Amino acid sequence: MELKWLDDYLALIETGTFSAAAEKRHVSQPAFSRRIQLLEEWLGVALIDRSRKPLRFTPLASQHEAAFRSLATHIYEFQAALKSDATNSPGLVLAAQHSLAAAYLPTFLEELRALMPEQRFRIRSENRDEGVGLLVRGHADILLTYESPQTLSGVPPQLATSCALGEDALVLVASAKLCASADFLQAGRPLPLLCFPPESFFGQAVRIRALPELMRDRLVAVQYVSEFSLGLREMALIHQGAAWLPRALIAQDLTAGTLCELSSVGRPVPLTIVAYFASRGGKALQELLSQFTAARGMDPAAPGSTTA
Repeated sequence: MELKWLDDYLALIETGTFSAAAEKRHVSQPAFSRRIQLLEEWLGVALIDRSRKPLRFTPLASQHEAAFRSLATHIYEFQAALKSDATNSPGLVLAAQHSLAAAYLPTFLEELRALMPEQRFRIRSENRDEGVGLLVRGHADILLTYESPQTLSGVPPQLATSCALGEDALVLVASAKLCASADFLQAGRPLPLLCFPPESFFGQAVRIRALPELMRDRLVAVQYVSEFSLGLREMALIHQGAAWLPRALIAQDLTAGTLCELSSVGRPVPLTIVAYFASRGGKALQELLSQFTAARGMDPAAPGSTTA
């Protein structure tokens, strides 16, 4: 089968007549009719009911019209993908911790693309441990992650150069409606809490830095547990309890007043946003690292050290 036969048939469906379809396809009508017949011969079925006029498609053709359109689309998409892979590099794999993928990654990616406009990036949003694993196993070239003094990533120094990009914090927040309720912040009542699992990165950071102090002062009632900060944010927005969330993730909620920071109840947990550039990367990655550190005024760092 030739792809042009399929395009001819789709043109016939769209125009409804052989003459109009032939004109649209820039061929004579006899040649066009012959190509439709060749498609029918290749398929082994009749698509046109030639016993009737005006033009009428067979019931089988009408039944599978959507499939014909889908087939043409998939062929062209496959062709485009092959051409793209043949003319472009595979791209650098950038793994980002889920919270940063939602809040910080667009800015970081824009910065990288400004340095190397022709470089392609493939993005993977992962939890922190999986992102570190991808980098260590050589399946990611760049890792964007949070770190805290108590919970470092554990990336072996010889495997990557780290760059500190900025500061953030986990802040205890609750919805404005919940904060306005009469009994929510009363010391004698349990504080409904939305939590990260204790073994997760954020869960460990909160347990080490802030949770013990809160529990000394208040009774708490765990309402919901999730390793996804976006899920905890959604639960907080529907007034289900208080949660420690990355300030960068909820910046718009704080500005809009839909979430309120409870700094008098629970202390913030400092975080550092860090990018790791794999040491075993090829020329493109090393060139990108060099340009990135130069643009930020950083001194080139040895693998594993953190530039600032």
